[in-house]
Amino acid sequence: MYFGEGVLQKMILYKPLASLGIGGATVDTRLEGEQFHPGKMVKGEVWIQGGQSEQQIDDIYLYLMVDLSKNGKKTTHPMKQYLLSQSLVIKREEPIKIPFQIKLPMETPMSTGSFPIYLKTGLDIKMALDPTDLDKIEVFPTPLVQKILKRIEDAEFILYRIHNEYDPDQKPYSFFQMFQFRPTGRYHGYVDELNVIFQAMDLSIRMDIELIRSDRVLNSSFSWDYHDPNGTLMINNQKVADDPLVKIHEMLNRKTLY
Repeated sequence: MYFGEGVLQKMILYKPLASLGIGGATVDTRLEGEQFHPGKMVKGEVWIQGGQSEQQIDDIYLYLMVDLSKNGKKTTHPMKQYLLSQSLVIKREEPIKIPFQIKLPMETPMSTGSFPIYLKTGLDIKMALDPTDLDKIEVFPTPLVQKILKRIEDAEFILYRIHNEYDPDQKPYSFFQMFQFRPTGRYHGYVDELNVIFQAMDLSIRMDIELIRSDRVLNSSFSWDYHDPNGTLMINNQKVADDPLVKIHEMLNRKTLY
């Protein structure tokens, strides 16, 4: 096949331009829905449109991105990486569609206006600026966590802040999400703040509670397995044969929290 001189010049020019991100492949991720829960599946398709020259794509990744506070500054943190596809060649102006299905970790935090969550798609192209796409998603707490939050509100505490904080000692992900409450009823003026951190895992859950009054802090912990809550409940590392939600309710509604 014969290419005219002008066409050849353009093809030669497009290759270095593609390495600068000009006229290169583009990516667009399309999700089935925008609202999700931890531990559930996210389905979608990655649409790649070839640029003005053929390009080698080494890998296609999807990143679960969360915003955190680190040393007093907001930063975006890649919580988990998913490999969607390995090496492929995309021809000039060729469209490619790659369906995917991923599972959100049980530890995925709730998304908020101050701490949003994104799915970031990236194409790994050598000697070129990697095309990316960013999609904001809404993540709600698990039904169990929602039920516990409702119990706290029923005990006359109001949720006023949700905060993601970097913590290198946290496992398996180096951050925690704190739900911060203030009393509105009988504890008003007696308790300054109630803070709760959930560690929801695949088989179990842990709940750390911090009660603050002036310069005094009281810490409590609850943990149990999903399959047998009454038989696996631990309160402050002591085994208790009871319903976790009942014990949480009792703690929040007793005459004194100290």
